[in-house]
Amino acid sequence: MIETVPPSGDYGIPATPDWREGERQIRERQVEIDGRRLNFAELGEGSRAFVLIHGMGGRWQHWLETIPFLAQHGRVLSVDLPGFGRSALPTGGISLDGYADTTAALCRAVGVERAVVLGHSMGGPITLRFATRHEGLTEAIVLVAGATDTFNAVLGLRATARLALRKPKKTAATLTEVLTVGIPTPRPLQRLIVARQWLRQALLWPYMHRPRAIPADSLALMLGGTGTRGVFPAARAIGRSDPRQGLTDVRCPILSIGARHDHICPPADLEAWAELTPKTRTVLLEDCGHMLMLERPRVFNEQLGRFLT
Repeated sequence: MIETVPPSGDYGIPATPDWREGERQIRERQVEIDGRRLNFAELGEGSRAFVLIHGMGGRWQHWLETIPFLAQHGRVLSVDLPGFGRSALPTGGISLDGYADTTAALCRAVGVERAVVLGHSMGGPITLRFATRHEGLTEAIVLVAGATDTFNAVLGLRATARLALRKPKKTAATLTEVLTVGIPTPRPLQRLIVARQWLRQALLWPYMHRPRAIPADSLALMLGGTGTRGVFPAARAIGRSDPRQGLTDVRCPILSIGARHDHICPPADLEAWAELTPKTRTVLLEDCGHMLMLERPRVFNEQLGRFLT
């Protein structure tokens, strides 16, 4: 059964606590994993830990509305996956298993024994693999727009023509995402997109339901992660993968959160995953698109809080 969270006038309103008030407290660190630089941000302390994995074209800053909230409950690590943000590309190529193993290596390197792992979009299948390949490290997992059947099918060129006919907007959203995040966006253009309401709507519709209502600094953080070298190799890895791998093998608690107006990971995919794992708590946010944690951060954090307690 899917629990639906209705609109409540909170769209685009920052979470509490607000990251803008404690931004300097978030520490950015680097460790060496397999001879390559891995960048991550850290906040909070305690025996409980949370590991945050971004999606395609993302970086650790995509979780800024979530990090201060989770830091009230323990230690938070928000990672730049290899090839994204300030992390170096891996030497052996990109794979979802490799990303899961690198995240586990980060946990061990900084002394995390068990963690609640959150994965957004592409990070959802990575989180599943983390939970099955590193069961001892996993307390629970949260799939955030992580039911990626349509996303994977389009990138894998499996029946793309048929999908384009049946789901033209969703197919266009996936292809637009890869192209827009894979090509560097010049800083002047980023500033122009943030400043012009019509440009926000024209260019950011695949990601957000109502981009005009999102705070300018949140949009700037999102746009700042485009053009990293890992995008196209990661897209190929996703297209070759089975997004559901490990879904029915996960033994820890699972929270799966999706959004009504998500064109990249649509509600139909969320429902299909929920049917496969009836013990999973599945939540659908109304009045929301693909970037749940930036669009309705207050409600998103409330759902995390319910799951954690």
